[in-house]
Amino acid sequence: MRISISILLMFLLLSGCSSSGHKYYFSSVNGDDRNDGLSERFPFRTLSRAGSLALKPGDAILLAGREVFDDSLVLENINGQSGKEIAISSYGQGRAIIMADKGTALKIKAGSHVNVRNIRVMGSGRLMGNTGSGIDLYGVDYAVIDSVEAEGFGWCGVRVTGGKHVKITHVYAHDNGFAGINVEAGGSDCGGLPCSGTKSVYDVYVGFCTAANNPGSPMVRNNHSGNGILLGGVTRGVIEYCEAMNNGWDMPREGNGPVGIWTYMSDSIVIQYCYSHHNKTSPRGADGGGFDLDGGVTNSVVRWNLSAFNEGGGYGLFQYAGATKWDNNTVYCNISYLDGMKNGKSGVFVWCDPYAVPMGTAYVFNNTIINVAGYGCNFQPGSYRGMLFYNNIFLVGSGEKKMAGGDSLTSTFRHNLYWSQWHQYRNLPQPEASFDREALVADPLLNLPPQDDSLKIDVMYLKDIPWFRPAEESPVCHTGINLPGPFPDFAGLIPAIGNKPSLGAFLCKTKK
Repeated sequence: MRISISILLMFLLLSGCSSSGHKYYFSSVNGDDRNDGLSERFPFRTLSRAGSLALKPGDAILLAGREVFDDSLVLENINGQSGKEIAISSYGQGRAIIMADKGTALKIKAGSHVNVRNIRVMGSGRLMGNTGSGIDLYGVDYAVIDSVEAEGFGWCGVRVTGGKHVKITHVYAHDNGFAGINVEAGGSDCGGLPCSGTKSVYDVYVGFCTAANNPGSPMVRNNHSGNGILLGGVTRGVIEYCEAMNNGWDMPREGNGPVGIWTYMSDSIVIQYCYSHHNKTSPRGADGGGFDLDGGVTNSVVRWNLSAFNEGGGYGLFQYAGATKWDNNTVYCNISYLDGMKNGKSGVFVWCDPYAVPMGTAYVFNNTIINVAGYGCNFQPGSYRGMLFYNNIFLVGSGEKKMAGGDSLTSTFRHNLYWSQWHQYRNLPQPEASFDREALVADPLLNLPPQDDSLKIDVMYLKDIPWFRPAEESPVCHTGINLPGPFPDFAGLIPAIGNKPSLGAFLCKTKK
């Protein structure tokens, strides 16, 4: 019996070792494609060698850290399993670098349970002939992309098309063309452009990422480019703790333009704890805003975000012709600071193509909007149904501007605060807000940043920002309308039982 138990234990140990899969090592310096690649001592040399490997669940492709691979890694139909994912990563010290020149650095077409971690991918540059993406996944389920830097690609730093259960974390995507990070539905019939078809990518998470200085793609001349983070055709997605900045400034066209963080033709998207700032568009292009729920978006939420210094509106609510219905979306406890300096000229910008399906219900409440370019909220001509604005602070600055511009008569404004610093300085009466029967016209007494403050903020500590908070004696304190909730404020605080909420993104401190 003891011998049988010993044999059984040995079998289990051997089985455990084999279930972990093979590790295939690659070194551009010390490798040789005639090696077996199964150890650091005898690694393969070129990434093209990986295409001939019959990868099985638990296998790993490991690239020597700090070495440069002048090649592309292309894999098809690789399938891991839960707990036995196929891994692509670096070994040794630092990250391996895949230098793709004018193509895509890492492409995986079809598969499941794949993890890509701890590598750097580089292209020749969006203006130097690169036509690919840093990491390009097509139809891959249960995919993880983590701790990756992607730069110099004409298309995207990270591009995902189709698939389900996709997780993208700790990615730094910069100096690319179309977008830093882009997850789309679509297929081969889209001619290389993002598709606006059915919602077909399910369960997407984008967290702790930075998309910076992705200016625009010379390959795209009939649509927008230069986006930070973009989800299109996604059902159930989250974008959180991400930063998008200085994107879109070299889009090579006029017309509709890029946005820092946004989604379209999607359902059940949550965008939270993000900072989108200093985003731009082409000299004659539109948009260039901070955040956007665009055409065909339903049942989605934008909350606890900061938008600042963008050329377009801070928070866009848009519907274009050809999109499916736009309905039941919520924007609450956000901050817009000095947005819309070029387009939209407002903190909240609403636009509906006259040939589009009319926009449905939007709940816009407890936001703090500070704008010197034009309006707190601006409606372009279009068809709007049931947009509700409650408990917001609209503070406008220089220039004799209205609090809400455009065709806002079909929307409901209730118990918002309106104040114009321009009137205050000129000792003139405040403008009327007759569209809001419960309007509060008073100085909100907010703690605003110095005029030369560019708001350099670590997105992980966004809720601790000292600015935009009301003084204890502010008229916004505990004077809001009770809404179904409770809803945590920008800092995560919930009104005490029996207290009304404050107006704007922050609750007032309770007096001792």
